[in-house]
Amino acid sequence: MGLPIQKAPKFKCKLSDGTTVNFRPFLVKEQKYLIIAKESTDNDEILDAVKNLINAVTDGEVDAEKLPIYDLEYLFLNIRAKSVGESVEVALFCQEPDCDGSGRTNVNLTEVEIVQNKEVDSKHMISEGTGVTLRYPTTKQLAKVDGIKDEGDKIIELLKFGIETIFDGEDIYYADDISDSELVEFIESLTLDQLESLNEFYESIPSVSKEVSYKCDSCGVVNNTVLKGLSNFF
Repeated sequence: MGLPIQKAPKFKCKLSDGTTVNFRPFLVKEQKYLIIAKESTDNDEILDAVKNLINAVTDGEVDAEKLPIYDLEYLFLNIRAKSVGESVEVALFCQEPDCDGSGRTNVNLTEVEIVQNKEVDSKHMISEGTGVTLRYPTTKQLAKVDGIKDEGDKIIELLKFGIETIFDGEDIYYADDISDSELVEFIESLTLDQLESLNEFYESIPSVSKEVSYKCDSCGVVNNTVLKGLSNFF
């Protein structure tokens, strides 16, 4: 007769597009992923740990690599909250100009939200009658872009992933149906001003965010700041 194995409870998390994801708390065998995410200084290693954890606790319902980075971070924080506690203590440096002190504050992870940095239309006209619609890259795509050292190549790769359609008059061309070489040729034909206008869309990528206050242990000043991005919530 085998040992009784307990069944983990199930929870729900709603992503930015309204999709509801079912997940369970991570188990002892999966705790290694949280340790890597907390202690590693290698961004790729941290991202891999987060993706592996999400894939494990969603029982194949979610492919973490296909999530936008902000949904990946939001889902991870919800999983962490249900697995090891909703509150996490973070240490922050004092913002006073001549102070080297720091303070600590407790953050309720269930209050962290996905925040749009600024409203930007995904539809962009790049010339009279010609325009594009843009989309945010997936986590896998963004990781590939971040691994490129040359800034010019990085922008081209970002737009290759980010352009959803190109339209001209009554014709609509879907980027997924366009060859890689044609898409690169289109991107390289843009002027610098057109490129800059498209880049505004990517500067608006949402992020997990929470406003916090903390008192400096050195000077006693109460600081207010906004924590953004997954690394700020460990």
